[in-house]
Amino acid sequence: MIPSELASLALGLVLGIATGAAIVVISGSRHPTHEIRLTVTRDAVPRRASTLAADAFAGLHDGPAPGGPGDRRSIDRDMPITRTIVRSPGVAPSTARPFESPAARPLESPATAPFASPAAVAIAIEPEPDPLLAELALPLDPPSLQLVLAGDHRAMRRLLDAVAAPDGDSRRAWEELLTGFVESVRERSIDLGLVDLPMGNPFWDTFTVDQCREIVVALASMGRRFDGIEGWADGVVPTYRDLSQALADSGIEPRRVRAWPNSAEIAELFRGARVAAGEGIARWAPTLEPAALQAFLAERATRLEPLWAVWDVVRRAVGADDAAGHPIGDPAGG
Repeated sequence: MIPSELASLALGLVLGIATGAAIVVISGSRHPTHEIRLTVTRDAVPRRASTLAADAFAGLHDGPAPGGPGDRRSIDRDMPITRTIVRSPGVAPSTARPFESPAARPLESPATAPFASPAAVAIAIEPEPDPLLAELALPLDPPSLQLVLAGDHRAMRRLLDAVAAPDGDSRRAWEELLTGFVESVRERSIDLGLVDLPMGNPFWDTFTVDQCREIVVALASMGRRFDGIEGWADGVVPTYRDLSQALADSGIEPRRVRAWPNSAEIAELFRGARVAAGEGIARWAPTLEPAALQAFLAERATRLEPLWAVWDVVRRAVGADDAAGHPIGDPAGG
């Protein structure tokens, strides 16, 4: 062999040894495989009979089905059964006998059988008081004229009970006079701008209370009046020009108002508003004197002439001072 062949054989031998060593190292560095070995003994798991001669159900417990109505394993035992008795607070310990089979218990007639129940607890039940009787038992305060002006029907009924005679004609006459008085006061309050406007409205919140009431008065002078409920009288809604003119008449520059309402919002400006009729009475006629009330109502006082003749009766009924001391009578002159 020539030297070049010997060199090739030596190089191949070296490369083969290196490759084999690398394979041995790589195969030895692999993680060991986790194995689970299970040993099963003979007949560890029940099996069916191998031949027809063997009983397929051999080895099973003879007797009633477990948990069925005939299963008495929880009762017919030689060992005593330990039971825990839980009693509610305040109930005396029971002297009942340990649990026993119904067959071992002697029969008792219904008349002599004891009532097996915990000790009875007596609870005193008091009837709830009748609110109507409780109200009648309390001393009644004079009816509030403020509530009558606000439209409270119960306050109006109490006022009628205080001033009217029991007969129906007298009550109807008084109701007509007092209703006319309330309507006149509310209408006069709207004329003077005594309206409590709703809070949270972007347009009204821009101004003070006095400025809002001046705008209401300016709109009323144009025929755009508050109807006393939540809208515009006769459905006449002001336009942009009417509202701008009302602001100018109130000394407010319309161009400085940022929260300017659209046409739909103008129609809803009085939603949630209330007439402050009681405020007008408290300011111009706090003592409910007939002359002060007539001055406050102006021309509307003329249609209430029958009421002024018996107004002292109303003043005394609502708790105001009555110097005249006229007896309660019929407003028609009875």
